[in-house]
Amino acid sequence: MKYKPWITGLGLAIFVFLVYLYSLCPTVYLIDSGELAAVSYTLGIAHPTGYPLYTLISYLFAHLPGEPIRNLNILSALFSCIAALLLYLNLSKTLKDKFLPFVITSLFAFSPAIWRTSITNEVYPLTGLFCIILLDLLFNLKDSRTYYVLMFSIGLSFTNHIIIFSIAVPIFFYILFVYKPDIKKILLGLFFALVGFSLYLYLIFRTLGNAEIAWGNVCNIQRLFWHLTGKQYQVWMFSLSIKEILNNTKQGLYFITNNFLFVFIVLIFAGFYWLLKNDRKKFWLFLVIFILNFLYTINYAIPDIESYYIPGFVSLLFISFYGLKIFKKYIKWFIAIPISLIILILNYQGSTLRNNTFGLDYSYAHIAQLPENSLLICSYWDIYSPTIYLRNVKNIRKDLIIIDKELLRRTWYIKYLRNEYPEFCQKAEKGINDYLVELYKFEYGKPYESYKIQDKYIKMIERFVEIKESTGVLLALPFPDYDLNYVKPNYLRIPFGLNYLITKDTIPVVFDFSKLKINHPEFVNDQRLKYNINFVKKMAVDNINYLTKINRTNEADNAKEWLKEFVSKK
Repeated sequence: MKYKPWITGLGLAIFVFLVYLYSLCPTVYLIDSGELAAVSYTLGIAHPTGYPLYTLISYLFAHLPGEPIRNLNILSALFSCIAALLLYLNLSKTLKDKFLPFVITSLFAFSPAIWRTSITNEVYPLTGLFCIILLDLLFNLKDSRTYYVLMFSIGLSFTNHIIIFSIAVPIFFYILFVYKPDIKKILLGLFFALVGFSLYLYLIFRTLGNAEIAWGNVCNIQRLFWHLTGKQYQVWMFSLSIKEILNNTKQGLYFITNNFLFVFIVLIFAGFYWLLKNDRKKFWLFLVIFILNFLYTINYAIPDIESYYIPGFVSLLFISFYGLKIFKKYIKWFIAIPISLIILILNYQGSTLRNNTFGLDYSYAHIAQLPENSLLICSYWDIYSPTIYLRNVKNIRKDLIIIDKELLRRTWYIKYLRNEYPEFCQKAEKGINDYLVELYKFEYGKPYESYKIQDKYIKMIERFVEIKESTGVLLALPFPDYDLNYVKPNYLRIPFGLNYLITKDTIPVVFDFSKLKINHPEFVNDQRLKYNINFVKKMAVDNINYLTKINRTNEADNAKEWLKEFVSKK
């Protein structure tokens, strides 16, 4: 019977999917998970760059039978499984081998970079898929039809995540220098790319269509440009000191070598050597992709930066399978398959989110016991993001006013709050308008005075506190906050569960720890998760100290028991 690579590849993809299902996050996770899920469910607009392609696809999955967030997590797994299948087929065609491609495909599918984003709802699995699609189309570029499909795919890939530029731009110039198309073909190709890119118009249409969540208020071409270029994030782009860049370089190199389990780095050097000897055009293509991706990423200072390395990581994987050509005669099927399984086993503990409900538990714990109609001011995205899902998808605690105080620095968010909490914002209208006058100057590049913006900002938040003082105002503060220290500085900050109650009343308040439900993850396998767990412990201790101070010993003992049980579950 003739060997058919797609049958083996399909079997491998199904195996990868089953592994992803086993390790799948069962609910909302940290960082952007809650916001993206709510945007997917409501057909809204996400944080820059908006991700319209992901939003449209995920909208369909979010409305399939079952829990929306689980469906979205499965969608991520499907993206990466398709990517693994395409990668395997490309490898088997190049190496003319059935089992040897298992090694590189496993390095892709079971690397922490890919695995971790494939088991929660994220845009990066689709980015990884596009990286492989673009390279696959390039290496099978034999006619005009494939060329136009490739150019359309390049334009479309930008509508998922802008980091694709680090692989799309080198591919375009590779086409120009290697295939030398005439000017008519180049322009027609760019037209097809523009057609794919035009999906970004979705952001304007949905904004004007009153999307429930419309990050950035993308109501015109100017604001669309701001959203696509991540204007609000540019303070963290290409403004780092030499020391910070060097530190990011060190972390980036560690991240990449760790994803190759260190030992497989030898395949990269072997691949570069083979390409230098046999195909210098591809040598320079992959080298430029990696360098461009790496230089951009180390100059961008955000906590969850690892996924930005995916285009460079994929380029190194392609280089690695050229390196396998050198070792092909030494690696038989009975070696390739065990190596592939070892990669899975070694990376499981650092990647799995099986039974990990901490992201949702953590956020819900901040709002579950809040007084009815109270106000919660957050200074941390990991708390606020899941509440967007809880409120907009699950309709949980719709009575609360929940505000992200950092997003208050953007005019679009004020518009969002006015739509979400009309009566509340009407009571704070003067403070909001006074602040917006100064904020518009900053946002639209007009002369402004920063101290005036800050003064109106603090006064607006103080007005928020005054409006909700009778029902309760709480602060979610996982770290010291300069701004909120200036909001009603004469008021007390009293520990109340995972929040602080801000009040001038000295009457003791007590949080019921018997109702606090947070499941400690079996594996604490990232620094952000570790930080949040430590914050939960810190707040429990703060509550214990406060309750002891006001002689509520029974409640203090209950808090101690809760903390003891929480820690023991790890």
